[in-house]
Amino acid sequence: MLQILMYTVTAIALYVLSDKILFGLEKWRGKPFASRNIVFFMIIMLLSVSVFEGIQHFFGDVLPTGPEATTTEQGVPQPEEKPELLRSPALPPLEVEE
Repeated sequence: MLQILMYTVTAIALYVLSDKILFGLEKWRGKPFASRNIVFFMIIMLLSVSVFEGIQHFFGDVLPTGPEATTTEQGVPQPEEKPELLRSPALPPLEVEE
């Protein structure tokens, strides 16, 4: 839950920051960009990739991903339920040894 909250707050902050950077670039340039959406996308993409990689690097032990993220609050891993394998009806029946 903490991971979802942290990434959501970071994404909102990146959106606002990207918008301010775009306005600053347009002000510095003196006129708006013709492809404003593409410039905004490039800014937010570069910022998000770098910031999210930084979060994973610095907070990787606090915000686990992968199998570590599937533990319960007591720290005990949740068992993975394996589905029952079904045999194809096109195959001959198995001979069961007793």
